Amino acid sequence: MTPDRYECYNPIMRRFLTWTCLATALALPAMTRAADLDFWVWHRAQPLKEEERAPLKTLGVKTLYWHVGEMEIRSGQWRWKAPPKAIEGLAEGIRVVPVVRLNCEERQPFPAASLAHLREELAPVAGKGGTLQLDFDCPDRLLPDYAAALREIRQAVPHLSITALAGWPRTAGFAAITGAVEEIAPMFYDLQADPTGVTVEAPPPPLLDPAQFEAVLQPWKACPIPWRAGLPAFARLTVFDRTGHSRGQIPNWDWDDLCFHKSLHTLAPTRLGVTLLRPDADVRVASTPVLKDEIVASRFTDRAALAQAISLARAAGSAGIILFRLPDGTAPAGRSLGDLVEMASATQPSLIVRRTATGQFELVNESAVDLPPRLSGEKSDRDRGYALEIDAPAPVFREALAGDFWRVTSHAQPDAKKPVPVMVPLATRLTYWFSQVHGHEVLQSGLLQLAPEVSLDALRYRVLDGETAGEWKPLAPVPSISSAP
Repeated sequence: MTPDRYECYNPIMRRFLTWTCLATALALPAMTRAADLDFWVWHRAQPLKEEERAPLKTLGVKTLYWHVGEMEIRSGQWRWKAPPKAIEGLAEGIRVVPVVRLNCEERQPFPAASLAHLREELAPVAGKGGTLQLDFDCPDRLLPDYAAALREIRQAVPHLSITALAGWPRTAGFAAITGAVEEIAPMFYDLQADPTGVTVEAPPPPLLDPAQFEAVLQPWKACPIPWRAGLPAFARLTVFDRTGHSRGQIPNWDWDDLCFHKSLHTLAPTRLGVTLLRPDADVRVASTPVLKDEIVASRFTDRAALAQAISLARAAGSAGIILFRLPDGTAPAGRSLGDLVEMASATQPSLIVRRTATGQFELVNESAVDLPPRLSGEKSDRDRGYALEIDAPAPVFREALAGDFWRVTSHAQPDAKKPVPVMVPLATRLTYWFSQVHGHEVLQSGLLQLAPEVSLDALRYRVLDGETAGEWKPLAPVPSISSAP
């Protein structure tokens, strides 16, 4: 199934997980629902909603490491880039640890004269409990200086933890670091800078490669203090120029921007969550300019790889897992909370189309598992996304709007080798394109108007995922709403 077949070129597909990856994940050692998974929370000031707290409880989440502010050093003095956010009331029933990001472009970030001021600025953020996490990508050569600074800070912040680069245990200064803090959270992603010379034959590394992860994990087994494995659960779009050098990340994108983009061609099958695409003209992806023949690399945390990494980290003695970052429904935030809850179960996405009380229809994922973005298929370099087909025995459609779907197209002779695109009143089949569906998500059509005296009973539907076409089914009835006792 390809958008070309229905003259449908444009934006993306929503979540990233293949049925093969799912099958692989299910073969891994089972993980309990109360898995001691915690999250980093980034770029968020709003408290958790009730629908977020329930799956967090199921996951066994006890702690959220919440980014509250950033500091940078200027002229030898650490200063806030903006006043730090308060953590009170952000997550009822869940422990919240404030996280402060330290940014430094100076060669010596911790001059002795600056430490007392830094300690005084951080102490109020830690609050009465004296709990704080610092996020600083300290160069290896500065680990002894960083350890000295941490000892100074810990005089005012007794429960101090830090993030860490995965390779620190192999450095001489690591022992000093572990003696200066209560807990450490190595980040097992972005293990290297984006490579140069990126091509189809030399793609950028996946966000999480189990083989690479297992190798870098080994030295952490000897860590003398509690450590929590930081793992990725997000997605990223990177632009590589014609020489293969990274131009940086595309911000504020969604899967539709990518999956159905009319100028992007898929260069190779998706592997470990990595898909390469190339435009055939100068275009924009989201709001970012991309030149002809540059490469857009989509990277999404592979579901099976994440499940395997969690098992490996626990076996290596990790005190817990911290995922970056808490899902918030956006494409860069990765898979949904419900999907993470079901990561080790045999549950699969379950799609049903039912009518609504207003005479429209909605596509419902009845399971908690995400139907992932589908960026590469077997038929062509535009074989992406999913299609919901609504079929009628005669031209009964009068008007059809896309609603929550990316686009709706209309055709006559739909089963012919080349369906005939026609105006809606002449069509016998409507095709609604979508890129992904989160667990329990609902995509509702826009206005669907039929000929007089024709009801939705005359229609049938099926979902195409590129390789297979589902069986034709009647639209399910309007769900009943039980009244409260």
